[in-house]
Amino acid sequence: MKRQAAPAPNLTSLLDVLFILIFATLVQLAGRQDVAEATAAPPAPPAPPAPPQPPAEVAALRDRAITALAGRPTLIVRIRQDGTLTRLETVDRAIDLDVPLLEHVPDPDVAVAYLGDRSADQRLCRIAAVHLGLADLAGYLVVLSAEVPLAELSHALHDGLHHDADRCLDEQRGVAVVVDRGSIP
Repeated sequence: MKRQAAPAPNLTSLLDVLFILIFATLVQLAGRQDVAEATAAPPAPPAPPAPPQPPAEVAALRDRAITALAGRPTLIVRIRQDGTLTRLETVDRAIDLDVPLLEHVPDPDVAVAYLGDRSADQRLCRIAAVHLGLADLAGYLVVLSAEVPLAELSHALHDGLHHDADRCLDEQRGVAVVVDRGSIP
């Protein structure tokens, strides 16, 4: 009797099984990497670009203007939210006041008006000069400061403060600026 030869092992099936195992391992590793990336902290946003620097001449003029203003004596004019001038402050004195800056008007579309728009004697720089006993505010830096952010003021008071700041130089020879308390840290 003749012995039959044993069939050769099926190499194709072994290669298929090996391929399936390697493929499954790679899929698992990729899944773990996706989970790790999803749970990782997001990257920090890029830093904003630096603001452009003004030309040297512009920067020098700006610095000279700031130095000139910084050398002036400062007068702080404090205003309450209800439109009342409450205090004048200089480096060596303070004057408490109770001067209304607004008036009620019968027109329902207006309701409140700024007194300084009607009379030069009711404008902040004029009131300050009179109470300080000065002919004008020449040489002063006048800081108009409301007790609340400007956005919380009535329209009439907000606009009136800005108009008075603009008129201060022409009428009282003082440089005035409205400082928004909302912008002070």
